Amino acid sequence: MTKSVIWFLVVVVVGALIGSFLGKFIGMVVPNGSIRDLFATEISAGLSPATLNLRVIELTFGCLLKFNITSVLGVIVSAIIFQKIAK
Repeated sequence: MTKSVIWFLVVVVVGALIGSFLGKFIGMVVPNGSIRDLFATEISAGLSPATLNLRVIELTFGCLLKFNITSVLGVIVSAIIFQKIAK
């Protein structure tokens, strides 16, 4: 992997984290209604944790991604910013 690919992944993950935080914050601050529902709704995709017990070692596998509208917007904005900075 090149250095720019790693930086792109870091920027996208940070954008998703900031967007997710903003979505939770807006969901807590905005009163009940359709706007709050829009920002508070999450879509989960992935594998729920599964445990493999081998008596000597116990392994837990799983990966769960949670998306909301602001995390997707955060990824898009961070990718655009990265593209402008990388030029």
